[in-house]
Amino acid sequence: MSTAFTDCMSMSPMVNLAGYGVEADHFRSLAAALPTGVSVVTTLTADGAPVGMTSGAVCGLSCEPPLVLVCIARGSRTLREIKGRRSFCVNVLASGADALSNRFASAGGDKFTGVDWRPGPGGVPVLSTGTTAHAVCELYQIVPGGDHEIVIGLIVAGDSDPSDSPLVYYRRTYAGFDALA
Repeated sequence: MSTAFTDCMSMSPMVNLAGYGVEADHFRSLAAALPTGVSVVTTLTADGAPVGMTSGAVCGLSCEPPLVLVCIARGSRTLREIKGRRSFCVNVLASGADALSNRFASAGGDKFTGVDWRPGPGGVPVLSTGTTAHAVCELYQIVPGGDHEIVIGLIVAGDSDPSDSPLVYYRRTYAGFDALA
């Protein structure tokens, strides 16, 4: 079996898709029908201050090497700081952590006030409560994706608690399910 990698995107020129596809509101409605796990992506500023954001666009990408991807809006402060720090943490929220998700989904303010966290490898914030898993990542690659960028991280450390249930977002509301032991 060949291990050669073919970059499919370079095989044809980029296509301008402006004006194609469904309207933004229709897209949001369709996307709401996709149940998704909820994570808080964290990093540090150049001055060492913690920053973060809630994301429902996180998934495992590869086992060899161990990669995870996160989709982040181009104007995001967290994205800017990830590019500068070149490391980040994906904190997978546990069922019942709705308030934590809402805190990090809001714009502005110090989202870390009253939030327990500890520095992980490279100093990136690992949330101490309200999570079922975390993955500390080094920036591996960034790929453009419409009005977002696909941030790919090489997982260098992490942990999970299989007895915890994850927080799930579905049809614009939080849900959970019993963890399978």
